[in-house]
Amino acid sequence: MRRVILLALALGIMLVAAPTYAQDNYYDMGVFSLGLGYGFGEDVEPGPFVLSGKYWADVWEVGAEVYFSGDDADEFDQIGTGWLAYRYDVDVEDEGATYLGIGIAGLFEDYTGFENSFGPVGLVGWDSEIWGLELKYQWFDPGIFSFVAYYHLGDE
Repeated sequence: MRRVILLALALGIMLVAAPTYAQDNYYDMGVFSLGLGYGFGEDVEPGPFVLSGKYWADVWEVGAEVYFSGDDADEFDQIGTGWLAYRYDVDVEDEGATYLGIGIAGLFEDYTGFENSFGPVGLVGWDSEIWGLELKYQWFDPGIFSFVAYYHLGDE
């Protein structure tokens, strides 16, 4: 549980400090988003809750998320992942944009239940100006899923 709190604190510091830094510099290319959701796995059972943060623009996104349940007895309770993905808008409307994405993901720690520390990531989602939804699949042999609702901290 201590690792979850530390990862959440680090993610929160990044999400608070980075937009302030970006406003004062020319790096203001995208949107910071913070989300909560549900996670599950194929042959492993990660913690069911997901805390996620990402920085994204129209054609790419980079992010990190932590799967947790608060139960220290589970070997896969506190899985931390990060990803970098290319996004392609499938349908853009006034209310928002539906997108598909593909990229690479990595585990923050080496777990014995996974064969790989890096693997492909696939995502499908929808973003409006204020909030968004994203379903993500990260394959580390076996794979893990997350379904997250995001709140956007900046303007799209």
